[in-house]
Amino acid sequence: MARDGYRIFDADTHVIEPVEPIEQYLSSGDRARLDTVARRAPAKGGMSRYLIGKRPELNRRLGSREQVDLARAVMLGQKDGGTPWDVRWQGPPFPSDRVSFDPHARVKDLDIEGVDVNMFLPSGGIPALAAVDDVALELAMHQAYHRFLKDYCAPYPDRLTSVILATARDADASVAEIRRCAREDWPVGVFPICSPDLTLDDPAWEPIWAAAQEYDLTIVIHSFTMSVPYPPGMWDNWNNMFLVRSASHVWNAQRNMAAIIGSGVLDRFPQLRLTSLECGHGWLAFWASRLDEQAEMSRHAMPELKQKPSEYIKGPRYFQSIQLHEGELSLRQAIEAIGEDTLMFATDYPHSESWFPKSVDSFLAWTSIPERTKRKLLWDNALRCYRRIGARLAAGAR
Repeated sequence: MARDGYRIFDADTHVIEPVEPIEQYLSSGDRARLDTVARRAPAKGGMSRYLIGKRPELNRRLGSREQVDLARAVMLGQKDGGTPWDVRWQGPPFPSDRVSFDPHARVKDLDIEGVDVNMFLPSGGIPALAAVDDVALELAMHQAYHRFLKDYCAPYPDRLTSVILATARDADASVAEIRRCAREDWPVGVFPICSPDLTLDDPAWEPIWAAAQEYDLTIVIHSFTMSVPYPPGMWDNWNNMFLVRSASHVWNAQRNMAAIIGSGVLDRFPQLRLTSLECGHGWLAFWASRLDEQAEMSRHAMPELKQKPSEYIKGPRYFQSIQLHEGELSLRQAIEAIGEDTLMFATDYPHSESWFPKSVDSFLAWTSIPERTKRKLLWDNALRCYRRIGARLAAGAR
């Protein structure tokens, strides 16, 4: 497929974990244990999300102490898999409720948009299990999810691809699961699931970084609004979705990529790649410069790095997705500051930041972005980032 002469790789999309089908891959004992720690939030389309432990209210009207009735927002939010805020869809057509458990429905939407390949992640339900004490149950859910993904991606191995979940709470078990899944076609990355007490600079992650490098899997950073690693305002008195969501993705990306780069992971594993998703792009040049300054000031508390943090960010092993709402000017400025080899086109489909079915049209209308650069953002950079599928597609083209 080619859209106006471009091939298109959507570098950050989602499935809204259809947990009932995923549970079919669990043992009866693990299903019973899951019921003791998780509640289910009912949603349309046969899907639900697990509610793990304490949940914030996040329902204060900004600028007052008034508590907001969430009934209408929750109803509208069903379109976003139960996310409790209103959404801004650009339809019709609206993404089907089936796209998270029916790959044929998903690919139909890809064809409507003009997208060749999706890389997708979960939506916060299964990663929230990092907050439970039962590590074996968390690992069992990861394994069940991976088996679901294998079957989900199987009809379209050159169009649907995803990530292997990993936890440093049991790095040996996660490494074994990486090795098992790496024999299959669907994974292109490893998604480190942070628990509250294990940041990404912790040495406990080292075996996972080594396994990702061994199997040519990209480390994928993506934060969720209301799950670990918790964003600012999560458990204190912000109590407002506008504030928490505005801060969550950017803050988590900033701290996690800084932890990985600053702790020397990319030096110790020279073939490893890293990407940050759904966190915007306008701040990246500022953050690169800030990390350079702080690395100079904090040399006593860091390993000796082979490069400045900004040099890792400029490539060739770091990648970051763009967000359409930041606009053409912001993208042009980011490219001027960090070059054209770092950023990737992404839509967040089928979530509320997606402009489906107009995402591709909107990007192609940015006339100040040169054609060569568009091709890199739409296709080439993602193939370098998610190199396993890039190699397979290149082999199929020969």
